[in-house]
Amino acid sequence: MPVHREDTTPGSPPQMEVHVVTPDRWNDLVQLFERKGPRGGVPIPGHCWCMLWRDEQGPADRRKAALKATVDQGRYPGLVAYIDDRPVGWVAVAPRADHSRLERSRQYGPTAGDHDVFAVTCFYVDRDVRGRGIASALLDAAIDHARERGAVALDAFPKTNLAPHAQASRRAEENDSWMGRRASYEARGFLTLRDAGARTVMRLTFNPDRRID
Repeated sequence: MPVHREDTTPGSPPQMEVHVVTPDRWNDLVQLFERKGPRGGVPIPGHCWCMLWRDEQGPADRRKAALKATVDQGRYPGLVAYIDDRPVGWVAVAPRADHSRLERSRQYGPTAGDHDVFAVTCFYVDRDVRGRGIASALLDAAIDHARERGAVALDAFPKTNLAPHAQASRRAEENDSWMGRRASYEARGFLTLRDAGARTVMRLTFNPDRRID
């Protein structure tokens, strides 16, 4: 069953589905990350394999193998969006504890006493289908996924302010917003925990009556 399903155009039947990346969906993620662009290159995820915060800093093939190992171990590193069975988008969402570099960070590290907190650390949408609400659907699915997996809260790390070049170019803004947009988080009830240099640490608490500490 999909984590999330929604229309991609007004009045159309449901066409977009979002699924957890399990071993049987690994090849779909590879297809998305390694899909060649018009000039023959692969997108950024095909080089980083979303391993920055998981502390794997080796070459692309080693990062790819590390992410595959995470999937094979059933640790659910994120979700993939599909349109008509074609993978078109990705969101990295998993327990903060799975992101060792994030946990060690002075700027973005956990609050004292945190437990069962998840984090959204990356978005990627195929350039051919941008502007169709896929990132928004992925964020909604990430929220649902974290809640259903027992998270007390979900953390996010959008840019505090976009650089001038990103404000002037849609493509640059999209590239600069790979950890999500602050306005998107605010619209879903995320609150600011602190400004941490280039980024803002935000949190959505699922059960306000349950203490995180």
